Formats: sequence, C-alpha cells, structure tokens
Amino acid sequence: MDIFATIIVTADKAEQARTIAAEIPGGEGMLTAGLSATGAEPATHYISSGTMPQEIVEAVAGLAEVSELQPSEAMASAGFVLCVPSA
Repeated sequence: MDIFATIIVTADKAEQARTIAAEIPGGEGMLTAGLSATGAEPATHYISSGTMPQEIVEAVAGLAEVSELQPSEAMASAGFVLCVPSA
C-alpha cells in the first residue's frame, strides 16, 4: 500500500537508508535532497517526501525521522532548509 510520508535522515545514515530503500520497488533515488540549518553545504541531513510504498517507510524508520507532514513543514519543524550548491 502506498502512503504519504516525509523522511529525514542524518547524513551519516543516509547511504544506509538509500541502500535499504533501493532494495524495495519504488525506493530508487530516495534521500538525495540535502538539508542544513543554513542552506549552505555540506548537507547534515537528507529528505524524501511524497507517496511511497509503506514498506519503504517501515524499512528506514529505524534510521530516520518519519512524519506525515508536508516537506516544508517537516523541514521547518526540524530547523532545516534545502542546501543550495555553491556556484
């Protein structure tokens, strides 16, 4: 079953969470949008949000913060903004 979720994972756990998600159909390419407190790189966290298989959410829940909030609300609640690559 597909559900809406916003997943935020710390940078040190991002690769592990990506690998787990990619093993599940629909999980390829997740958790690639970087976040930080200031929007400057390097990213301290990564986010994915949208409708996704519940199995993905359950598989990464032990590594990440999972909510039903819209991504902008989840980022604001956690004190993060999207990282903007430096020119």
